[in-house]
Formats: sequence, structure tokens, C-alpha cells
Amino acid sequence: MSKNNRISRIKGKSSERNLGLSGVSQNDNANIIYNKKFAVSFEYLDRNQGQTFEEWEKENLLVNMLNTIRDCCQKTMQENKGKNFKEYGCFPTKSDFKHPDHVPKDVNWASLHLTGKQCLAGHVCDNIFYVVFLDKDHRFWISEKKHT
Repeated sequence: MSKNNRISRIKGKSSERNLGLSGVSQNDNANIIYNKKFAVSFEYLDRNQGQTFEEWEKENLLVNMLNTIRDCCQKTMQENKGKNFKEYGCFPTKSDFKHPDHVPKDVNWASLHLTGKQCLAGHVCDNIFYVVFLDKDHRFWISEKKHT
């Protein structure tokens, strides 16, 4: 698949969402996607917000991140949903992060929770989770504290 073809699908233009599966309905496409193995890409990683891999390594977070990614990649997208992987849709209104210019505006934002507050924030297209931010303090999607 060409990079231009993949980016046009990331932008969410339904007329350009061709998975190369001629004769397959949109619902069937969704089922095929959600039954594919979960994959991760750092293609859109923002190095100006969040933390670096080096910072995560110093704080002993990097190994946990890699183990979580490994475990998720052994399951399908559908199997990961609702556990430690959540799709949000739009970029959050309450966030310490800004939408990076290099990420299309209409992507489907999501996060992969690791342990404690740590999570990877990014967007999902098909079965691929594109990591955009390393978020050790849960500042991407700021929510009200529970049970306080």
C-alpha cells in the first residue's frame, strides 16, 4: 500500500477508504479490520510534547511499555478494545497537549494505558495504533479524579 493511500485513509475520507478489498462491504471491512492483529507505529511520534524514550528508560517505564505493546500485538484490535485500549474520536478538549501539525485533523484519537498513570496517546486507523505522545502523567485526556 502506498503512503499516500494510507494517509488518505487516515484523514477519514470515506470515498478514499479503499482497503484493496473489492466486492467487500463497509461493514465487512470493519469486521476484517477489527479481526486483524493490533499493530503499533511511531511514524507520527511528536518529539516536542510529552516525554522521550530516554526519559522513559531512566524512569524504568520503557520496558513496561514494550511488554504492553507486545501483549497487545498478540491480540486483535477487537480483543484489545475496552481493556487498556480506548478510542476517543476527537482530540480532547481538556488536555495539556496540543494537536500536532503533522497529524491530520480528523483522525480517531485513542490511548493505550500501561500501568498507573502512564499511557501512550495517538490515533488509530484500521488495525494500526499510531503513537503520537508518551504520556507518563496522564495529561493527554484529563478527566475528573474518581473516588476522591
